[in-house]
Amino acid sequence: MYTVDEIIDDLSFENAAQAAFPGTDPTEVIFFDIETTGLSPRGSGLYLIGCMFREGNDTVLRQLFADDFEDEKSVLEGFAGLMAGRSRMAHFNGSTFDIPYLKTKYEQHALADPFEGKKSCDIYRKLAPLKRLLSLKSMKQKSLEELCGIHREDMYTGGELIEVYKKYQRSILMSRAMNKSENEDEPAETGEMRRILLLHNSDDIKGMLPVSGLLGIISFLAGEFETEKPERTDGGICVTVIPGTEVSPCVFEGKSPLRIMTRDESGKLSVKVALIKDTLRLFMKDFRDHFYIPSRDMAVHASVAEFIPSTDKKRATPATCYVPCEGTFLSVDEQDLPEGLPLIKRDYNERTAYVREEDISPEVLKAAVLYRFRSEQG
Repeated sequence: MYTVDEIIDDLSFENAAQAAFPGTDPTEVIFFDIETTGLSPRGSGLYLIGCMFREGNDTVLRQLFADDFEDEKSVLEGFAGLMAGRSRMAHFNGSTFDIPYLKTKYEQHALADPFEGKKSCDIYRKLAPLKRLLSLKSMKQKSLEELCGIHREDMYTGGELIEVYKKYQRSILMSRAMNKSENEDEPAETGEMRRILLLHNSDDIKGMLPVSGLLGIISFLAGEFETEKPERTDGGICVTVIPGTEVSPCVFEGKSPLRIMTRDESGKLSVKVALIKDTLRLFMKDFRDHFYIPSRDMAVHASVAEFIPSTDKKRATPATCYVPCEGTFLSVDEQDLPEGLPLIKRDYNERTAYVREEDISPEVLKAAVLYRFRSEQG
C-alpha cells in the first residue's frame, strides 16, 4: 500500500466541518472519497481512499493507494483506523455510492464495519434541492466548485481514470515480473500515472471544503442568523448579520446567492436592505364590519358607512378592506411578517408586505434580509 500525506495550511477545514456539523469539534470530523474500477463492489476493485482530518494542530490529507488489488484489505484497514477516532463523516454522494461500496468490501474481507454509530453528512444530498436557486444545470461536485471559484488542475472523471489505473497496475506487475528492486527508479510513465490518480482524488477531497461552505445557504434560508447594528444609509439600511453557522467565505462571493452580503477583513457580514417612500394600503381583518367606498378607494367602518348612500358603497371583502398608508417602508415576505404588525401591501394578492420605518425591530430586519436574499434569486 502506498500512503501519501499532505498538510493543508489553512483554516477552511474548520469552516467546512462546522458547515457540515454545526457546533461539532472539527477533530471529530473526517471528509473522505473513494476511487474504484467500477460501480459494483462485487465485480470491481477499490484502489484509493482519500480523507482529510485534523491531527494535532494540522489538517492532514491522507491518501491510501493500492498498487494492486492485493493491497485492497490494507487500504480498508488503514481507513478503518482513521474512522475509529472520529464520530462524524462528510462526503459527496457517499450515501449512494461510497458507503454502500465500502460496506460490501469490509464484509468481503471479514472486517468490522467502520461506519457503525457515525453521524453522516452527504453534501450532495443536502445541496441538491438548491439546484434552481444556484442556477446550475448540474449538481456535480466540479460544477459546485466552479460556483465557488475553484478551477481544477485535474481534467479527468473517475470513470476515465479506471483505464489509467489498469494501465498503472500492468506497469507495476511487469516491474515485479522482471524482479526489479524497490530501490530501482520506476519508469517515469508509472510515476505520472500514479500522480494523475492521486491528483483527482486529492482535488475531490479539497473541493469538498469550499462546497461544504454552500451549506450555509440552507441555514440562511431557514432564518438561522441574527441581525444587529442597523445603520441608515442613502435609500436603505445597512444591517450587520451574524450567521448561526460558520460558513466559508466563498458563500459570499462569485455567483453564490449570498453574494449580496459584504464581508470585511474581520469577517463581519453586512447587507443593505432598501427603504421605499410610498402610499400603500393597510388591510384590516374585520372586513365584515366595513364598507368599501370606490370613489375614495378605501374602506370605512359600518358606523360611518350608514351615512353614505347605498349606491356609493359596497360590502368590503378581505381584498377591499383597506385604508391608505403613507410613509417609509421595508419590504418583507408576508409569511415572515412578525405577529402584531399591520398588513400593509400594494395589492391584497401580492406576497410582498411592508413594514413602516417606525415599526422596525430585529425581527423585522431579519425578515427584510430574507426578502432581499430571495428576491435576488428572482
